[in-house]
Amino acid sequence: MEKTLVQPTKLTEKAQEITIRILLNGMLRELGNGKFYQGVPKYDALTTQALENSTYPLHMRFELKKSEIFLFAPVSYRSESAFHNYGMSLWVVDHKNQKVFEPDVDQLTGLVYRELSEQFSEKGLELFTKRIHSSLRNLEMIMEEGLQDQNALTYSFLESEQQLPVGHNLHPFTKARMGFSREEQLLYGPEFNKGIQLEYFLVHKSCVQEQSVLEQPYNEFLKSLVSIPEDLEARYLNEDEKLSDFYTVPCHPWEATYLLSIEEGAEMIKDRTLIHIGAFGEEFYSTSSIRSMYSPNIPWMPKFSLNVLLTGSIRINTEKDLKRGYASALWRKHAGAAFEKDFNQFKLLLEPVTLGVYHQDKNIESLNLLIRENPFLPEDKILLLARLCQDEPADGQNFIQKFFTDVSEKLGTSPEESVTIWFEKYIHLLIAPLNHLYSQYGMAPEAHQQNLLIQLDDQLLPKTLFVRDAQGYLLRESAREQYTELSKAYPEIEDLFIRDERLLDIISYHVLVSNLSALVASLGKTGWVKERTLINILHNHFEQVHQEMPSDFTRYALENRHWGTKTNFKAVANEIDGITSAAAISYAKVPNLLHYHYFSDQLIQPEGKEVFFKRYFQKDDVTVTMRPVDIDEDLEMLHEWFNREHAIKIWQMNWPIDELETYYRLMLPGDEAHSYIVMSNGEPTCNIEVYWPCRDIVGDYYDVLPTDYGTHQFIAPTDPKKKYVSPSTQSMVDYVFAQPEVGKMVGEGSVDSLASMMNKAHVGFKVDKVIEMPHKKANLNFCYREWYWEKFPQNKDVEFTVKTTEHE
Repeated sequence: MEKTLVQPTKLTEKAQEITIRILLNGMLRELGNGKFYQGVPKYDALTTQALENSTYPLHMRFELKKSEIFLFAPVSYRSESAFHNYGMSLWVVDHKNQKVFEPDVDQLTGLVYRELSEQFSEKGLELFTKRIHSSLRNLEMIMEEGLQDQNALTYSFLESEQQLPVGHNLHPFTKARMGFSREEQLLYGPEFNKGIQLEYFLVHKSCVQEQSVLEQPYNEFLKSLVSIPEDLEARYLNEDEKLSDFYTVPCHPWEATYLLSIEEGAEMIKDRTLIHIGAFGEEFYSTSSIRSMYSPNIPWMPKFSLNVLLTGSIRINTEKDLKRGYASALWRKHAGAAFEKDFNQFKLLLEPVTLGVYHQDKNIESLNLLIRENPFLPEDKILLLARLCQDEPADGQNFIQKFFTDVSEKLGTSPEESVTIWFEKYIHLLIAPLNHLYSQYGMAPEAHQQNLLIQLDDQLLPKTLFVRDAQGYLLRESAREQYTELSKAYPEIEDLFIRDERLLDIISYHVLVSNLSALVASLGKTGWVKERTLINILHNHFEQVHQEMPSDFTRYALENRHWGTKTNFKAVANEIDGITSAAAISYAKVPNLLHYHYFSDQLIQPEGKEVFFKRYFQKDDVTVTMRPVDIDEDLEMLHEWFNREHAIKIWQMNWPIDELETYYRLMLPGDEAHSYIVMSNGEPTCNIEVYWPCRDIVGDYYDVLPTDYGTHQFIAPTDPKKKYVSPSTQSMVDYVFAQPEVGKMVGEGSVDSLASMMNKAHVGFKVDKVIEMPHKKANLNFCYREWYWEKFPQNKDVEFTVKTTEHE
């Protein structure tokens, strides 16, 4: 009895934790409305009330502008991308109404929906909430029913497809299946491993449009999919009807029932253009998409329409899907064969047969069918990438930890080494083929975590990659000329072309975000490797591929300040169907993950609070030291400094002390900037901020590089004898240029601060141009090491003390 009472509560908590994490990370990715918040404040009583009992030193503070509140979520794992893990509890801080409360899942859902929706509606909120509840119930049911023992893993294709308890971490409602009853969930949900016979219909040939790149006609091809009963004609046809006048069309059992319940289905049954002949043949198993079915002994996988609201969309095969599937098959047959010879470890799965069914010129989507090749044998070791990317709840080892334990045992290495070896092998198989495909063929498949399958060798290392969903094999517009002759012969190819800019954002989302960023975060969460280590490996591999075959794809990955990411959450909040209205989905911007290769931990995320820099200036008889700002010790001093008369006009930071405290609690843990106290002969005299322009607003005003680092400098004393301007400035420049990641220094001092610009010019900075920023008109200025050393040649070899921390 005790287990019955306790266990559901634990499962509910796990399901809620998964749902909340996906909601928060989705909002963060698409709106960029969250920042890390460090510690517990002194001067914000409401926030103190919310956080004072938290055991977490770091929170994510989301600004929900439409609700005029702040949402605080404790960070239990900090990722380099928006794939963080969160602890409990969440807190809402409402300064306007002077209240603090802990939101439940429904309240959080309402807040997130309001923030994502362009026009709030109660009806929209109700649907959004129903989807959340559907996902929650199904997550709980999947965990309650239990999954395969991690100690008995076989790594088969079917196991990988079915063992996804959490699902796709970029989908808003990861396990929402609105339209299935509980019994239907248990029957059709892939997690429950039920064998299912397909339902079959006879459809009159006059109603069917078949497209195929195979040599054999459909009815011959069908024999490789199912053994047709010999007595069909006798059992189901009238005397004036012949079996040769009909197509035998398989259908998902749930969809068959749906088809027979709608008006068009009933009309076709009545006029004998549709004849239901029932279930027979071998059992098939649901794959992770539910509507694609697999049988280990059949070389084809049927992909059905399913009028169920799965994650964010009703999953139907549209006429556009049929056309693109066929066009992709034509492309592969007539243009892609040479690619597969060059890259035989990277395969695009073919969908060689499509059927579209019509009634009185109206497409009957329930019977639209795509047939995908099935190269996977029962003994093959196949891993769906999404299986590695999900944040699976576990009391012991989760799947990814168990997998890399198995890899390390096979290799005879540590888990740490096994992760790195596996990752290097994976990206070697992925990036060069994708780049060659894009550069030489103009083709870009949607190789996201749900579409990418990894065949493993005997050591469980990646051996061959398979990409599926041929409707997403797209061609860039700029490659149209090389397909002129093919398009003349097969006009269907035209359905694949898409403008380059849009296609690069699609690739960015599918490959750079859903695939690589998600994988890096997931591997980091094992605790065996730092994300930064993997990012450096990934960056270096992209550099190598770019040198060998530069393309817009590799250039985008390496150089773009931001990567595009599909706004799945905004789409569902605004009732945009991702399948039928894919072109209406916008793309948000996320920071380029590869730029962390140039990130200076020492400058932007220094550890400790003690003095780490020391230099003596003989001419001024001053010893300059530097340390990171200590918010608990320095806040009041900084507040007094910024309220001094000479600071107010230029710095404009004479805020109330609670606002200044918030500024620092958001800045110090972030990756955009850090603040330091400079001391002259032991007395605090200067505040400097070092910032990373590719994450700062100034990056909007010039061609920013990830090796650029900027500085702000505030000299506090007004007494000329205590300012020590030149020693402080030289120390600042010495410190920044001492970091190997720095290419050049950047400044954007106000045009109203002549003294500041003269000080910068004194050490080698040169004005590039005047820029109009939202908060000031500024002199954009730069300095290279050589310019600085030209002004101070003795500083090239100067010795100063800098305590640094080693980071992977």
